[in-house]
Amino acid sequence: MKRILAISLCAIILAFAACGGQTDVAPDTASVRYENLEKLGRFWGYVKYTHHRSVSGQLCWDEELLNLIPIIYNAATEDVDGILNDWFVGLMENEHNFEPWHDFDLASYIAEMAEELAYTEAYDGLEAMLEMHGTHDVLAETREFVNYFTAMVEDGNEFDWLSFVEMVEEMFPLISPMVSAYFQMTENTIVPVTFNSIGVPRFDNQRSHPRADFSDPGFRLLGLFRMWNAMRYYYPHLDILDVDWDDLLIEYISKMLDGTDRHSYELTLAALSHHLRDSAHLTFFGSTFFANEFGHYVIPVQLIAAEGRLVVYEVLTPEIPLIVGDVILGLNGRDIDEIAAEMLRLLPYPTEEKALSYLAGRFFGGTGWHSHHPLRSHSEDIEIDVMRDSIELSLTVRGSGIDHRFSPPADISHVLLDGNIGLINPSMLSRGILRYIMDEFAETEGIVIDIRQSPGYMDFMVDMRQYLMEWPQPFAILSSPSQRHPGERTELPINQGFIRRTYAFAYDAPVVLLMDERTISHMEWMIMAFRVAPNVTVMGPYSMGTNGDVTALPLPGGIRMSFTSLGVYTPEGGQTHRIGLAPDIRVGRTIQGIAEGRDELIEAAVSFILSNP
Repeated sequence: MKRILAISLCAIILAFAACGGQTDVAPDTASVRYENLEKLGRFWGYVKYTHHRSVSGQLCWDEELLNLIPIIYNAATEDVDGILNDWFVGLMENEHNFEPWHDFDLASYIAEMAEELAYTEAYDGLEAMLEMHGTHDVLAETREFVNYFTAMVEDGNEFDWLSFVEMVEEMFPLISPMVSAYFQMTENTIVPVTFNSIGVPRFDNQRSHPRADFSDPGFRLLGLFRMWNAMRYYYPHLDILDVDWDDLLIEYISKMLDGTDRHSYELTLAALSHHLRDSAHLTFFGSTFFANEFGHYVIPVQLIAAEGRLVVYEVLTPEIPLIVGDVILGLNGRDIDEIAAEMLRLLPYPTEEKALSYLAGRFFGGTGWHSHHPLRSHSEDIEIDVMRDSIELSLTVRGSGIDHRFSPPADISHVLLDGNIGLINPSMLSRGILRYIMDEFAETEGIVIDIRQSPGYMDFMVDMRQYLMEWPQPFAILSSPSQRHPGERTELPINQGFIRRTYAFAYDAPVVLLMDERTISHMEWMIMAFRVAPNVTVMGPYSMGTNGDVTALPLPGGIRMSFTSLGVYTPEGGQTHRIGLAPDIRVGRTIQGIAEGRDELIEAAVSFILSNP
């Protein structure tokens, strides 16, 4: 058995070696060490997410890697394959005695869990997921599965692990939410990845090593290898990067080993994440690299992009000499474009065309603006150059070291505009109010829904759809990671979120949806769900292009890296990530309009409705 495994393993290791290539330089040179470490990082990640002992949660993959790093680092190239082979075979040595649920009756647990699901909201989520899959007899199949093992245990038979595995493989798409819940509830479990009811991967069981020693190459490479492999197997958009993700690992091994402190560690991870182009979803919580690199003092204004410039959109404290409409030219004697370019190399903005919009508009809507604000300095007194009414000004502004709250995007849930046109501000809505708004707007000439703002409650999409169409229509294709085959994905057409209540009616006048770079994630999902209705028009710039559920990966140093976990595509299979949603009518904003306090998108929407009765 071991001989067969060893032969198979050699083939896998050689496949990984082919990705990096070999060199003719002496085995003690840095380049060869990097290649050997690259092979280790790839192979460790592959085994971590595919080996059956991952499912058991009985092996500490961090410890395995930390033990292997110094061995591989000091090994000659010709010895690396043998070292990895021995390690892999060693994982199998106690396979026949390995009983991950030896003291646990999994069959009874699943039976209890299935019964509990029938009385919880979780059951509704599971039922909805199975309905999307077209599987309506899941409970009957699950009961059959549970009854088989329950009867076996009650008859005094030994738990048949191999039979269980075979049946799980057949039924995994049906029972995975319940099995995953068991994994997450197991005490001291170190299963590297679990999945929720809609297939979002969860990495909560991976240790964050908050007191990691960043002078230790082992912990530095652990962070790099963990991040690179998690993206390799569970990030949905590797196929649309500007680079080949496989080519980056060896480059960042050398960068990671060049540093010896936390700041260089965080900078290396951020620079690698830049290539993912995951814009609004990718954030390093618990990190300080941006402020340490560019300064802790921030000019308390909100910016927006217009005509290729960064423009003051809101002044957050009255003491500073900036006003709305000021165009930013420079900071502390440096051109703002140069500063922006340095910042963007550490940030995952989607495309060059959206770079300024990403940098300016990323922090609309609440606290937390301080973390990546572009107008920052290491000194409290900041010199800023602006263009105001065609005149260049140099001003001194006192920077702030605390967060400020932006003004809300709207101050009222709805308003009747001139021309008998209704405006709905989703951020100000609460559950139940939409019914009365739509009754009030039933005889209007049209409705504008401002989806540049996040809804005040999550079911707004479901509540609004019943007024936009007679029957539900598919509006997206969702891609989720395969739970059986890491690195592969499955696709599913989505037609969720439609409940026709007795009081609802299909509104038949024009409806305009407004979007811009602030339209991200769930707001993009709403645009897709609404725009399939026959009388809906989308206006504005492109959305940011960051849709799909978010998950978080713990990293050494007490850091949590959030990223997009599910792929979202148009009903025809078209790309939405990075490029964003395309408007039906493209409308931009101007510097003059911002300075005058006008909302040019609402003006365009009203004009469109009045000209299309």
